[in-house]
Amino acid sequence: METNEKLMMLLRMMDEPEAMTEAQLQELLADEEVREMYGLMSDCKKVYKRMNSERMKNKKYELLFTFRKIAAIFLAVVFFGGLAFAAYHFLSSKTEKQSVEVTAPSITGRAGGESSPIRFSNVRLDSILTVVAAHYNCEVCFRDTTAQALRLSTVWDREDSLAVFLQTLNEFDGLRLTDERDTIFVESLIVED
Repeated sequence: METNEKLMMLLRMMDEPEAMTEAQLQELLADEEVREMYGLMSDCKKVYKRMNSERMKNKKYELLFTFRKIAAIFLAVVFFGGLAFAAYHFLSSKTEKQSVEVTAPSITGRAGGESSPIRFSNVRLDSILTVVAAHYNCEVCFRDTTAQALRLSTVWDREDSLAVFLQTLNEFDGLRLTDERDTIFVESLIVED
């Protein structure tokens, strides 16, 4: 038998072993050249399987690495999105609080310059006095910072004099307001421990 015929027989034996008889298999494997080819083919098959399994492992690791990158990016987006949302929420709530305290927190009265009472409801004293001082063209001077943050509810009639309004505010315990040379002086009579 020639080498090509032996090789063809060997390939047929490997692909379809049931198509050959036991005697044909014994005769084929008895040949030294066929055994060497068979050994080379089986070694090649083992190497191919090993390389294939290595490729599969590498693909698994690459896939796992890709999924980890995607997960890391997703988590970073969620984290920074949450951080941005929290910062926006924090700053917007601060702005809302400031606008409620400084601008018109329940200052009611008629618009259009009509002289009607203005109601201040739970408004800081410094905000009240800023509005009143602008009307009477005078300044406000707080002798201590305790009185600035006091919240008051009171009514101010723009037709009344500044002295009448200051007398109304002086009725609050722990507070003294005086008018000297176009300046309203405010001091707290509350003694801090």
